[in-house]
Amino acid sequence: GDSIVGLALRSGAPLRVARRPMKPWMQPMASSTAPPAAPGIGEECGDFKRGACFRASCKFLHGGKPASEAASAVANANGGAAGLPTPRAAGSFVAPDGLDVKLFDPTTGFGLFGTPVWGTRYGSPQPPPKN
Repeated sequence: GDSIVGLALRSGAPLRVARRPMKPWMQPMASSTAPPAAPGIGEECGDFKRGACFRASCKFLHGGKPASEAASAVANANGGAAGLPTPRAAGSFVAPDGLDVKLFDPTTGFGLFGTPVWGTRYGSPQPPPKN
């Protein structure tokens, strides 16, 4: 059994590859700071601008640089760690006199697990969660 591709190649007819149209959300975003360039050259990566492209082999620019250069610059700057946001520490807490230690941790002010104030912090302006 010859395959369809094998038969087409032996027949001398040109092979045609079906190309799917590019999805609108995958289109590269035009850069407002860069002058217009030839199509496919110098276009900014839309996914990168949205924080979603991490491909070193991306054919579009990442911050004005080829993706491979931008990726190596980020890796050098942060020791190779992923570019994830750093969680913010909770502010300091000084337990007031009379703090109910059966509901709140006296060192952090956070509500204890299994209590109605779980998920809150003492003195926070946000209401306790509704159960």
